[in-house]
Amino acid sequence: MLPFPLKPMLLQSTDTPFDSTDHIFEWKVDGIRGIMFYDRRTTRLQSRTGKDCTMQFPELLSPQVRADEAVFDGEIAVIIDGRPDFEGVMERYMSGSKRIETLSRTKTAIYIVWDILWLNRKSLMDRPLLERKAILENVLSNSTYIKKIDYVDTEGTLLWAAIKEHQLEGIVCKPKQSKYFPGRRRPFVKIKNFQLAKVNVFGYSRKDHSILVGTGDRVQGHAIGIHSQDRDVLWQLLREYGTDEGPAIFLPPGIRGRVKFTTLSTSGNMRDCCWEAFQI
Repeated sequence: MLPFPLKPMLLQSTDTPFDSTDHIFEWKVDGIRGIMFYDRRTTRLQSRTGKDCTMQFPELLSPQVRADEAVFDGEIAVIIDGRPDFEGVMERYMSGSKRIETLSRTKTAIYIVWDILWLNRKSLMDRPLLERKAILENVLSNSTYIKKIDYVDTEGTLLWAAIKEHQLEGIVCKPKQSKYFPGRRRPFVKIKNFQLAKVNVFGYSRKDHSILVGTGDRVQGHAIGIHSQDRDVLWQLLREYGTDEGPAIFLPPGIRGRVKFTTLSTSGNMRDCCWEAFQI
């Protein structure tokens, strides 16, 4: 069996969707990366960071596998009204044993699987991706809590249009002949579906060095990625008008900006919020 924990293969970023006969395309699931280690006695789950999160997701521990042992790669998600609820799955991930029984009923998780890395005492990581996909299809059955991800062949822009229409997080582009490289950021590519918004600028967070923003009268996002020119403007505003309240410096009403973000959480917060510019 592969060692536990295992470094998952990572994604590099690009901005422009594309078509390619050499690629398949999957929707980017907004959840927690999960590696599943299965044998006929036990099932274990690890997160992207290597944390053992088996206890947090008991409903995922009975996969329908036609093998003595296997290792799968995928994403653990909580789906509410057909959309991933990132705050919900993080609540599951961070909870202790006393809350898990209740949360497994109210915020049920599913495991969306896209790869198989090990099968019956043999590593599959040197096999081409489409070969691994074919093996996965034969080894793992879809069930209530475990689903194999669907993918689109060649037509990445078609999938991208569907992602835009439904306001999902983005797509992942994978070469058909790619091997699996633990811990590396290529050759798999992610394209995030950023949305633009005009926002009120509420201040600056010392904790994560972000700009506090929102479209109404409350903070909805912590925007990162401010460029040097706007950073100089921000420091001047904070020095002249800021109110220091410990973990944050707040600004008076009336300062506007633009940000981009991927999705809104169920509570209306901006995911992957990035600064664009001050709004004049």
